[in-house]
Formats: sequence, structure tokens, C-alpha cells
Amino acid sequence: MASPSWHAYIACGGAVGAGFLFTDRHVLTCAHVVWQEEAAEVRFPGLPGRGPVAARVVARGGWAGGSRDPGDWAVLELAGPVPVRPARFARPDAPHAYPAPKLLAHGFPEDYEEGVLSELRCSARDLTSGEWTQLEAWTGHGTAVSGGFSGAGVHLAEGGEVVGMVSSMDPVRMVSAQVLARSWPPLAEHVPTPGHQAAEKRALAALLARVPDGTADPDALFRQAVGPLGLAPPDGGFASLWEAVWHLLAESVPRAGALPLAEFAVRLAAAADEGAAPDPELGRGLREWARAHRARFNDPGGPGRAPDLGWSPVLVEINRSGEGRNALLVEVYAYRDGSRRLVDAATVTGERQLREWVLDRVDAAFGDLDDRGRALVAFALPRNWLHKPVDQWVRRKGIEPPLGCVSPVVVMDRLRRKNPRLQRTLRQMWETLDGRRGSPVHRIECGRTPRPDKLSVQLQDVYGPVGFARPPDPARTATEPHGAALNAPSPIVLWPHTGCTGAACDGGCRGSGFLDELGRWLADLAPGELPGHVLKLRKEAFMHDESRPHWAAGLTLVWEHPRHFPPVAPPDRSPLS
Repeated sequence: MASPSWHAYIACGGAVGAGFLFTDRHVLTCAHVVWQEEAAEVRFPGLPGRGPVAARVVARGGWAGGSRDPGDWAVLELAGPVPVRPARFARPDAPHAYPAPKLLAHGFPEDYEEGVLSELRCSARDLTSGEWTQLEAWTGHGTAVSGGFSGAGVHLAEGGEVVGMVSSMDPVRMVSAQVLARSWPPLAEHVPTPGHQAAEKRALAALLARVPDGTADPDALFRQAVGPLGLAPPDGGFASLWEAVWHLLAESVPRAGALPLAEFAVRLAAAADEGAAPDPELGRGLREWARAHRARFNDPGGPGRAPDLGWSPVLVEINRSGEGRNALLVEVYAYRDGSRRLVDAATVTGERQLREWVLDRVDAAFGDLDDRGRALVAFALPRNWLHKPVDQWVRRKGIEPPLGCVSPVVVMDRLRRKNPRLQRTLRQMWETLDGRRGSPVHRIECGRTPRPDKLSVQLQDVYGPVGFARPPDPARTATEPHGAALNAPSPIVLWPHTGCTGAACDGGCRGSGFLDELGRWLADLAPGELPGHVLKLRKEAFMHDESRPHWAAGLTLVWEHPRHFPPVAPPDRSPLS
């Protein structure tokens, strides 16, 4: 088998080294081969009789001249393309297979301009200082790596794919393809990463190149993208956004329901929108990239699809932010094929700004929903926000209908959504509720009720809606009976927007009338279909023009069916790890 023609002999400022062609006009070599020079001459021994080709240095690592300095790489651009088939890269895990594969390096010691081969193998998977892979001789004899090997492409003896580049000879070390791509984003499209296409890697690298320094913390974005059970970051974290992205590319295999790169891109888009120099086009480009990446993994009929009753949910999560007294951390997700997709995230100050921001993002989220499902908008709120009439949010009052008259709107308690015990109990309760055709109401009147802890115990055996005659008092969330129902946990809780404010009541108030109407209305409705029926009821109340308010005006529906909001699946670790 002939030696590959992509091996390159490099002469630069009196120094001689090696390199390898990886596009029709780009060569990789060591930075110390072209140290402080801007031009070089490149010959290809695999093309006998062809003269040298002029090249210029177009990219360098951070190598500072020491034998232990990282970033010892450089990219040369030839004056024109050459008739040589470029090298192909192997998967980053290839040199660590078992049994260890034989590796070859083609160097140019003194008086050997045609080059010589050295047979090598990887000593271990570990990287020295996060930068170098140590190599050892394949046998105790043969040609040793010496001067003139710097920059040589290390390739598999079987197949010829490149796994790295020789950077030193005592000890013999190489900079692996994985480290080279981490250091220079344009190389990423050439290094295979399972599940990721070259074109989408190229597009993402180009978008990241436009992000101003300091726009976002790569460690924080990475943790948010992978979730608490996802891929671990390297020790010491990431020095740049690209390093975090490359870690996701190289160390995880994307699949439906676990696409952390899309999550990363959307969160970065939000940071770019809020940065010191907002760039709407950049944010739009990152969101479009995430949408296209997710579209490749759509699998409407696949085994990962969560069983449901036909709902296509949009989830709005609102929580207090530590950035200021009135600052709120808001995230909008679309659920499709059993997986959660981040639409946008931001820190918002003020309820008016919050309302407009959320309504815009909810509209955008509909683009990610499955057209075959019925839309459902769910708000996961802090407990003392559950009384907020989010179903009545509108951009322009008197011109546009409120959100709750356009789509089914339900609220959920953020506190119990993060409690595995309560979520498990809710899933078990819905196993029973999904088979019911009616929803009898358990009434909680305005009068005296048991202590919250006793009421929670009492409601544990109530499989169905719990109706309150009055709304909760946000200032007394911990001691309110509404909180006891959420702790039970009751999967369906309803209350009016207004009602008695005192603890004592003779039972003849508006709240009792509300519970009477609620009981009649729910009697024959399936629990799993209530959001759709509440939409109709809210439309009826909105169109009600009589002097006496409609009994359901301002109705709040807490409706939590965990199977419609499955947790984010952690990304698979790939063999590259």
C-alpha cells in the first residue's frame, strides 16, 4: 500500500518539519516549525517531481516558545489547491481501541527529504495537562521519532485516517485530533463526531465566532444545557464558549429527547439578546440553528414518545432571580415527541415586560409543537404567584383576546414539580384518573378548615378535583389550605379569582355558589380533558355581558399531569469518552 500523498515537508526560516493536508489547500503543522514566520514552503513527497508550493500562516495556537507550552499548532494556507486527496480524520476514540491499533507517523529527519515512517501506539487514554497524548514505539526496534517529525500526521496503519499530530519527540507526544478541533473551531467539521453533521458544525462555529467576549459564562450555559444528570464538564471548566460546545460535540451522542447543543444555542441566543451590544441577527441565527438541529431528530412515532392524551404543551417557567428584587428568571419550552425544547430564556424585570415577553415567546413556541396535538399552555409558578390571572394576559386590552380565550391555560406549582416524591404520587394518581369519565369535586368551603398538615393527609385519598370557595392569600402561602392541597398532592385544584377574605363564613357567600356551579359543570367531564373544557368556559365568561358576573370569571385551574411534562433525559455518553 502506497504512503498517503497528504504528507507534507515544510521548510520555513531554515527549519524543517512535517505537516499534513486536510483540505485541498490547508496544511496543519506545529507552531514551532513556523515559529515567528508568516510564510513557508510546502512540498508533497507523494508527488515526485512537483516543486514546492508557497504558503502563508493563517492561524496559530497559543504556543509561547517553551517545550511544555500548549497550543503548539499552526495552519498554513497554500497559494492554490494541489492535486492531492486530503487526509481524513478518524473518530477521536480510534487510537484507544482494544487491542491497540498500530499508528504511523511520516517524518523528515536530516538527509531524508523523502521521509521515513515510525511505528507507534498510544500509551494511555489520559491527556497530559489536558493537551497531549503520549505515544510509545510499536516495537523495541525500528525508526524512532526524531527531528523532522514535528507536525507529522499520526494515522492508523489500517485505513489511514489521522488521529493527531506529532508535537515532541522526548517523550513522544501528539496533539490529538480532538484537542486540535477544540483549539481551532474550523477543524471541527473535519473531525467525525457521531450524530453531528459537518455542515451544522461549520454553521455553529461561524455563529459562535460572532459572539462578543463576555456575553455568557460557558460553564453556566453548559450546566443548564445538560441538566443535573447530564454530561460532566472537564476539571477546570471551559475557557471559551467553543470549548463547551466542542465538549458536547465530542463527548455525547444526540438523540430525540436529549439535544443539549440545541439547549445551549437557545440559551446563548438569549444572552446575546441581552448583552452590552445586542445582535438580533445573531440571536435569530442561533435559534434557527437549534430548530434545524432538533428537526433532524424528530421521531413522531418512535419509542421515545411519551404516552399522552393528545396534548402538545408549551411550558412557561417563572422563578425569582437573584439579580434584583423585581427580577424574574423566565424560560419557555415546547414539548414534542416526549422531549422538551427550550424556546427562549431571559431575566425580566417588571410584570408588564414579563407579560409581553412571555406572550411573544408562547407564540414562537407553537412553531415547535406537533400539529396533530392540541395546544396547552402551562405556567409553572412560585407558590405565591398561583393566584396571578395569567390566563387573562393580553398585549393590547380591548383589541386582542386574552391568552386563556385562545388556548387552554393551566398553572402548576414549581415547588412540587421539583419534588420527586410528589411527582411519583401524581403519576400514580393519574393512572386512575385517566380512566374516569367524570370529575366529582371535593369542596373546601369558606369556613373553618383543618390545619394544613391534617388537610394534606385528608386530601391524599381524594382522586379528583379539589374546589376552593375563595382564592389563596399570597401573603399566607405556607398556612393556606390551598398549599395543603398542593402538598397532598392534589392533581387538580380550582378556585375563583375573588371571594371571602375572612376565615369565618356562614356558607351563604358567593364562594358556595361558585362550588355549586363548579360541581355541576365538572360532573360529567373527564379529568384529562379539563384544560380544553376550561377554554370553552373562559370564552363563555369573557363574552358574558350581563350585570352580574359570570360564575367562572377569573377561574384558576391547577392541573398537573406529569406524563405530559417528562423530565429532560440526560445526553448519552459516547465511546469518545
